Amino acid sequence: MELPPALQQELARRRLTAPQARAQGGVGERPSRAKGAGIEFADHRPYQPGDDIRALDAVVTARLGTPVVREFVVAQQLPVLVVLDASASMRIGRPPKFGLAAGVAGALAFVALAGGDAVQAVTFGRSVRVSARLQGVNRATELLGWLGQARAEGAGTLEEAVGRAAARAPRGALVILVSDFLTEDALRALDTAHARAQEVLAVQVLAPEEREPERLRAAPGRADPLRLDDVEGGGSAVVTLDDATLDRYRRVLAAWTAELRAALARHGGRLVQVQADQPLGEVMLREFLARGIIR
Repeated sequence: MELPPALQQELARRRLTAPQARAQGGVGERPSRAKGAGIEFADHRPYQPGDDIRALDAVVTARLGTPVVREFVVAQQLPVLVVLDASASMRIGRPPKFGLAAGVAGALAFVALAGGDAVQAVTFGRSVRVSARLQGVNRATELLGWLGQARAEGAGTLEEAVGRAAARAPRGALVILVSDFLTEDALRALDTAHARAQEVLAVQVLAPEEREPERLRAAPGRADPLRLDDVEGGGSAVVTLDDATLDRYRRVLAAWTAELRAALARHGGRLVQVQADQPLGEVMLREFLARGIIR
């Protein structure tokens, strides 16, 4: 997988936002709860044996008559876990959902690496694959190449993938899930992610036909029978795309989206919907900027 050079250059200047998450280890660029040697002043505290005397604040020490040292915010890394749905259902659509989904996963991973965070990627479909934990923008080519090996095939579940990935990821990571979320286990997967994550970002990629099912009609206004195949379960059904059926579908999809959004909001998570025919650059530099996903 390769990002367009112009987009990569622009994304290298951006950073992932994580309002609920805090950096917690390594050497990075995010303010953390840790105090010590740094640039941004945090607070004063009484001098303790062993403290670096260069941290003494002479002015405050003279005023209080007791040794006082300055503490600074320590910049650390945020662990980021990117989970990409590579199951067979992601082949659906014109264009297929997987193209944009993989691009979004790779672009967000790149932004995290460029921002000094530690990134691990997971794909699931025919099997669950877990990458090494990488850091530094110089490892972006390696991570993008690893993601590029994924193919949309098989019937893996989001719940299984998140469970296996979360068990290996540091507790308190920012978890990014890129999927269509059109499975019954999606809410359970969100619960599993929230149990270990500081924050969850869900990016729902839908096919144009899933958001506007009237596109499947042979001609505008016609209500021809249509055979729908389950590419993962193997079943099929014939439906008639009359106005009543389309209206019911829209209501069900809206209700499911509201349920996903509410499940995320209960834990401070976020849901962003994108459509598979949107250009990757538009999604990253318009949608995500406007929604505060990157800055």
